[in-house]
Amino acid sequence: MDQAAQGSLIKKTKKTLRLKVALIIALAVTSPYILGLFIPLTALVYILVAAASAILAIILLLWVLRPLDLFIKSTRVFSDGNLNHRINLQSGDEFEDVGDSFNLMAEKLSAAIQKLENDEAIAVSEKNKFDEILSSIIDGIIALDFNKNIMFLNKASEELTGFRESDVLGKSVDQAIHLFSEQEEILPKTYCQESFNQTARLVGKNGKQTKVSLTTTQVGSAVQTNLNCILIIHDLSREEELEQMKLDFVSMASHELKTPLTSIVGYLSVFLDENKGKIPAESLNLLNKAFVAAKQLQTLIQNLLNVNKIEKEQLSVSPQPTDYLPILTKTVEDLKSQATQKNIVLNMLLPTETLPKVITDPIRINEVITNLVSNAINYTNPNGKIEVSVKVSPNDITTTISDNGVGIPQEAIPHLFSKFFRVSNKLQQASKGTGLGLYISKSIVEKLHGKIWVESEPGKGSRFSFTLPIVTLSTAVSESNKFVSGAIQSGTLNY
Repeated sequence: MDQAAQGSLIKKTKKTLRLKVALIIALAVTSPYILGLFIPLTALVYILVAAASAILAIILLLWVLRPLDLFIKSTRVFSDGNLNHRINLQSGDEFEDVGDSFNLMAEKLSAAIQKLENDEAIAVSEKNKFDEILSSIIDGIIALDFNKNIMFLNKASEELTGFRESDVLGKSVDQAIHLFSEQEEILPKTYCQESFNQTARLVGKNGKQTKVSLTTTQVGSAVQTNLNCILIIHDLSREEELEQMKLDFVSMASHELKTPLTSIVGYLSVFLDENKGKIPAESLNLLNKAFVAAKQLQTLIQNLLNVNKIEKEQLSVSPQPTDYLPILTKTVEDLKSQATQKNIVLNMLLPTETLPKVITDPIRINEVITNLVSNAINYTNPNGKIEVSVKVSPNDITTTISDNGVGIPQEAIPHLFSKFFRVSNKLQQASKGTGLGLYISKSIVEKLHGKIWVESEPGKGSRFSFTLPIVTLSTAVSESNKFVSGAIQSGTLNY
């Protein structure tokens, strides 16, 4: 029923019932008197007439109030849940108005309840969709309230923690999981904050441990829902397992390739040394190219093996007091032929002062120098120039390889020493490389307690620098590396 009909119903409220009741009462009271006007009544007859009038009035009142019983029964039926029940009163009095009002109320209530049921069905459907989405996410998701109690746990979280959602729902998160960084536990008050992101060790049911990446988000505007913190837990164990499988494969393949390739390089080297003057220049040139290609492949395989060792933390260095300048000079001289092939000038700027001894591994530092100078040659255009220089400071020696090549974009510099990273510069697309040389060089330099960095600008060349510690009276570095020399271990060196 619309608003106009409701207004009309209110305005047309009947007053017939009051009139009926008033007339019945008046009839019951006045009947003996009216009858006495026409017929003389004795006291006994008068009493009998009055009693008959009263009985008749009661009967009439019961008849008039009969719709009240129907109304009471209808309200009971309605209250029992039959919302479609309606009252059909055609009494022509206030009872009919009450019946119409009851029907109107029932219509509105039924519509409201139907709307609530529809809204509830939609809400349940949306919740089921949301639950399905969360359940299909491979990362664990845990929702906490303001008391750090668990409100939600998806399937991935159940697998990670070993607990079912029903077991921990409403319980403190400390009863389900513990997170550790190294040996120190990370408490909920620490990780339930904005932009928390850290690798951790998760300990769940029965001591189950998993390496995870924990990212949390604080929900500051969810006071009404009591939602405070959402934990996103990414399982790193599978990635580590896959990475280990890749490393094992690379290691196995590299080892299998290394032996025959070493033979090829050896045979070519001996053949070239013994037959330089016996074979035509064109054939000699082809053999030299084959020899260079084999050496490059040998370097690639060695780099793959080194990366494997670095990832397994098995890359060994043997630091010792070393005359650094002869190593640097010889390495640069060995690479001059490679630079000459591209018409690049490779110069070594000799220091004016005598260099002190440094703590380094002669073989490993040769790899670092070779990688950096080779990179400079690869990324310098023909007729370019490369300079290698050294600078002495109180605690270390800095080696710098400068070129006037294509340079490096600023956005690439933070990733330059990452494994397999290659600069996507248009000027460098013709260059070849695996993105391993700088990664290996950084690992070696840091194991030797040095630093490595780069300064570059596109189109203006690059400057790669690294440091090596100077041998001093301090025993800190020597003891940490467990040198063999007793003099070094005692800390009495004086070179």
